[in-house]
Amino acid sequence: MSSAITHARAGADVRRLGLACAISGVLMLGVSVFTVFPPDGVPDDQWSYPQTPSQLLAISLVLAVAHALSVGGFIGARRLAVAGGGRASRVGFTGAVAGLIALGFCELLSGLIAEEPLDSGVAAVVGTLFGLSSLLFAAGAIIAGIGVIRAGRWPGWGRWLVLATGVVIVVLVTPANAVGDPVFRWVSLALWSVLFIPLGFQVARGLRPRS
Repeated sequence: MSSAITHARAGADVRRLGLACAISGVLMLGVSVFTVFPPDGVPDDQWSYPQTPSQLLAISLVLAVAHALSVGGFIGARRLAVAGGGRASRVGFTGAVAGLIALGFCELLSGLIAEEPLDSGVAAVVGTLFGLSSLLFAAGAIIAGIGVIRAGRWPGWGRWLVLATGVVIVVLVTPANAVGDPVFRWVSLALWSVLFIPLGFQVARGLRPRS
């Protein structure tokens, strides 16, 4: 294993990418906390439920920005060559980035259709796009995360974070959305959000020397 790679430090651009990712986690976690106590009187057959349309629009804008910032963690990790230079890892990181960008776009659409009935055609389309974007991100993060672990270039527990962001989508977030239980959904999204904070800081710190 190359010493230069093992001891790689993040340059200024990679540090900024990592910090952007960490900020995204804080923003998403903040949204999760905000939604713990939803307002009363929102129809449960409305797309924005349990939030009011204006609240959902604001939340959607924040989450769209957060997903854009999250991209920094995956671009930064790829620049650090934490998964080596294999084709599979490159495809994985590309898929994860594409999935996050698509999720940001879906958040914007979600805010715009806040008052639509849940059984409307446009709601079905946006819901489907959310599902496909989430799965694209999860697949990419899992492929890239496996590459990170196998490469062994990222010392310590940080090597598991990329994989964890994808696994949580599959194991928790997707089932929570399918079930529709507000508490299950809140917990799963909060756990997913938290992962981006240490991921961002790990990228910003670079590949630390092994002790």
